Amino acid sequence: MSGRAPADAPLTRAQKFQWFLEKGLAEGLRPLPAGTDEAAAQRLVHALEDRFEILRTSLAVVDGELRQLVHPSGSPVRVVDVAPDGTAERSLADLVRVFTAHSHGRVGRFLVQFHLLRSEDRRWLAVVADNVAVDAGFHGVVDQQLTDLLHGRTDSPDTGVPHRRPGIQPAEQARREADPGEDTERTRALDYLRRHFSHAPARMHPHHPPGEGTAGRYYRSTLTLPGADGLFARGMAHTGLLPSAVVLAAFAQLLCLRADTDACTVNVSLDNRHNADLRRVLCATAQRTPVALRRQGRSLLEAAAEVQRTLAEGHPAYGRYDPFDLIRERVEAQHRRGVCLSTDLAFNFIPPPQGWRELIEAEPGPTDGRGSTGGPGSTGGSGSTDRPGSRISWATTAETSYEYGASLSVRWADPHTVRLSVHGDSRVLEPEQCAALLRGVELVLTRAATGRDCSPDEVASAVGLLRLPRGPRERHSGGRWIDLRAIEDLLLALPGVTAAGASLEPGGASGTPRLTARVTAADGSALTPFDLREELLRAVHTGVIPVVPDWFGIDGADASDGRALPGRPPATAEDTALLTALSGAGTEPGRAPDLDLCYLRAGGRPEHYPRFAELLRRLGYHPPGFAQVSGMATLRSLARELRPSGRAGGRPAAAAS
Repeated sequence: MSGRAPADAPLTRAQKFQWFLEKGLAEGLRPLPAGTDEAAAQRLVHALEDRFEILRTSLAVVDGELRQLVHPSGSPVRVVDVAPDGTAERSLADLVRVFTAHSHGRVGRFLVQFHLLRSEDRRWLAVVADNVAVDAGFHGVVDQQLTDLLHGRTDSPDTGVPHRRPGIQPAEQARREADPGEDTERTRALDYLRRHFSHAPARMHPHHPPGEGTAGRYYRSTLTLPGADGLFARGMAHTGLLPSAVVLAAFAQLLCLRADTDACTVNVSLDNRHNADLRRVLCATAQRTPVALRRQGRSLLEAAAEVQRTLAEGHPAYGRYDPFDLIRERVEAQHRRGVCLSTDLAFNFIPPPQGWRELIEAEPGPTDGRGSTGGPGSTGGSGSTDRPGSRISWATTAETSYEYGASLSVRWADPHTVRLSVHGDSRVLEPEQCAALLRGVELVLTRAATGRDCSPDEVASAVGLLRLPRGPRERHSGGRWIDLRAIEDLLLALPGVTAAGASLEPGGASGTPRLTARVTAADGSALTPFDLREELLRAVHTGVIPVVPDWFGIDGADASDGRALPGRPPATAEDTALLTALSGAGTEPGRAPDLDLCYLRAGGRPEHYPRFAELLRRLGYHPPGFAQVSGMATLRSLARELRPSGRAGGRPAAAAS
């Protein structure tokens, strides 16, 4: 990082989302001409860096704020010799492990690294990057730029003349987002987000936390659709709907049918908003946005029209709220409503490489040949989709945890072939049922291409998509399934509770049953409904239960919904340290933090987390991670987990995420 001083700028909202929440990685491997030497590879990378400043960017904490530093040049290209008995792919996997151990999620390191891999006369350009810098869409941009450079379709890499492409670079985007003129639009966006969480549906699937025996639990299943350009073009001609809206509607409606819920929330990637060309914002990573989708009855085309309208109306707001707004509003709404609002579905759609207009005007793709082959659960044949040559493959991944139960991505393998990939949790969606889901989406696309409509029930029956089995104590109420046994088990695990029961009783809002919990307290226990509700809210945050009871009764005492907020004084040195750090990090003036509230409800702001962590280090403690602080864990429980660092009074370390 030598040379001229780097220019600094705030992080974009999307970059904050990736840094604090997702912490993803991106990697890629591109063959180079035989005999490419280190100097030529470096010139190639310099040409890319001239075009995209994110390739020469690092992050740093400046005056307590996380900012991006744009350097004159990026990390130098390093040469890696492929082992005689190895492959380029294995070498890339080794580079990813090193990047994860030493650079990923750390300040002061370049977000992107390039390597020249060589094996005899073969050469590859390998890239490993933090998702703060590179997402799937930008991968395509870089790959196209490399193609142009290698075929001499742009300025020569060694001319020293930057070839600036149209588009907004991340630093410029961040400055625009920080402009005071954005305040009005951001206020509107925050109102939009607040309205969303005021009525968003609860989590669809039960949460299964990572643990022992998770080998093979997570998998990726892919449906390859040859001739997709023609399929999509005919669908748009007959229905007037974008393929992305049809795919998302089929995905959401089929999973609602499978789970027998009235609605679901899907996290939709911002850079693939489908109704506006956001690819001009190059190198600014995707921000996922929660979109609530309701069951629309028997017509999947009507559902697709509703999806397209929802995305089109939401697009102006989605791009303007800060991801920290999302965290704060979701957590506060979860506390207020007692409902798990964390989504377990995600959707990404990469627009076609040739653009929508070119897709519509293109000649239809190949249509000769029939039949289909697939992986587990593939139905095949004309009874499934009537699609020629499509196939399903699947494989387990080495992951031990994943945020979503099912995440659907639609990407182009070439200008005529699309791949629909589901990254799934087998405890939420088994591979066999995932194959049926993918065949269902394919069937909907095929029918839309001929102007035919269908219902979720018809599609599920045709492809073999089954409804989720339910336990003996699960009850359907308010459009969601509630596991009464899970609530009872959580209550019985609390200190001072000797007996517990949960039931649906008359008396709820709008004539719906009221979820009621009744417990028997041990002699000498001082339990209150507030205690019970706060403990169950922690389980709501993790998705173990979807909803907290509306009413609590304890040994015949006065029943309550438990929403009173009695103040309680700090009792330990850790409690005092946590409240001191919270106050020093800028809580709202005059707001007395309560240890029985979470960080956000006690007045802490997510963007102040680096300062909060730094103050705890100064007080001699290892701070809790951002994921804990931004969740629903109470300050009291965070204080119980504080551990001394032996650094009290010392110089604080740089605050990372």
